[in-house]
Amino acid sequence: MRSSDGSQAPSSTGPGLAPPAAAPGPAWSPTRAAVLLGILWGLASMGTSATSVVVGPLAEDLGLGTSGAAWVLTAFALAFAASTAVFGRVADAVGPRTPFLVGGAMLAVGASVSAAAPDFTVLVLGRLLQGLGAGAVPVLTTTVLSARYTGHDRAVALGRTNSVVLVLTSAGPLVGGALGVLVGWRGPFLLPLLVLLLLPLAARLAPAHGTGGRFDVVGAALVALTAADLLGLVQTVGDPGPVTVVTGALALPLLLATVLWVRRHPHGFVPAEVVREQAVVRAGVAGAGMPVVYFAGLVAVPLQLAQRGWDPFENGLLLLPGALVGAAVSFSSAKVLARLGRRGTAVLGLSLSAVGALVSAGVVLSPWLAGVGFIGLSTGYALAQPALVGTVAAAVPDRLRGAALGLFTLTFFVGAGLGSAVVGGLGDVLGLSGALAVAVVAPLVGVVVLLTARRSAAWGGRAGDA
Repeated sequence: MRSSDGSQAPSSTGPGLAPPAAAPGPAWSPTRAAVLLGILWGLASMGTSATSVVVGPLAEDLGLGTSGAAWVLTAFALAFAASTAVFGRVADAVGPRTPFLVGGAMLAVGASVSAAAPDFTVLVLGRLLQGLGAGAVPVLTTTVLSARYTGHDRAVALGRTNSVVLVLTSAGPLVGGALGVLVGWRGPFLLPLLVLLLLPLAARLAPAHGTGGRFDVVGAALVALTAADLLGLVQTVGDPGPVTVVTGALALPLLLATVLWVRRHPHGFVPAEVVREQAVVRAGVAGAGMPVVYFAGLVAVPLQLAQRGWDPFENGLLLLPGALVGAAVSFSSAKVLARLGRRGTAVLGLSLSAVGALVSAGVVLSPWLAGVGFIGLSTGYALAQPALVGTVAAAVPDRLRGAALGLFTLTFFVGAGLGSAVVGGLGDVLGLSGALAVAVVAPLVGVVVLLTARRSAAWGGRAGDA
């Protein structure tokens, strides 16, 4: 059966299964739900955007080099990536409401620890806890919206959620920069505490019950450890040491163990039915490519501007126009999706991200090139992310949506961590701009993966993609 947006509507019925009941909670419009959940997601995302502009002062205060400073963002993204798929699978089993509340509490505690950290070690531990909690927000937001709405309403809800996220993310550098100037680099780390004000209301939208299925602890651990190992290896490759040796030695065994476990446990943490769906896999690869350049820019540009004597507030002002343009584009993303289809929209977004990153790398010549480049980075994010999320949601049955979206979000934030890790690992070797230019390979790979995908209803939109 086809939904109103022309995509194949996923079915949750089958032998012995009853049709799904209507999603519980308040009967909110897609826009109202999108705004609330988008604010929650945006506040969680400020763990990166608001803190990126104080990386320079933080590094100077704690005596950190490029690699150490990058760890402040990589630790958050690493934990974020590792926890998203876990929260998605837990939500399938017990419903999204409890994971929402638990994740919000972890996010708040981690933000508090980070802000009060007396040294680099405690700061990284706080960032890891903050990222683990923040991982609950995006995957459960997309799960809830995809469960509550279908067809055009779903596209509107996902697009407008992304718009709100981008507005807050765009405000993050400016707000974080202002706090950095007024109270020092610790101030921006407290912004995610505002999540606690909205969490109870947002939880009302989330179903309180799931399928009651068992949770695959071993599969979850293998996936999380493999992602963490990859990011640790990339982060330290520019300054090899014991961590590089250990992560390099473990990389292949962890990957093989994960593949074997998935094959032997087709209904476990990584359902075989999900990874066999080519649209999900290709959307995941493309979804990992886009944030590589976006997060690489969030590390490389502020560090270079700090070296030029720019304070955090000036840094935030420079990045603000690009993020606001991205937010404006996101508000009309549903129209672009209807015209180009999900695949065409994602290809456009990835291409703009690549161009934006190359322009931003020109910050070594002029700071204003970074501001122009961030227009491409933010616009690309605004177009590609909802298109790829919509593809994943449409490609699998309802009963697997939490797992699929969780795995997609995991790959997305592995890409985010990879972006900051590339700068941390290669920044001292190639220079910050050189590392950012290398990161451009990732979205270009995503473009190739999408353009070579076979036709599928999950791509939606134009006839050529259906």
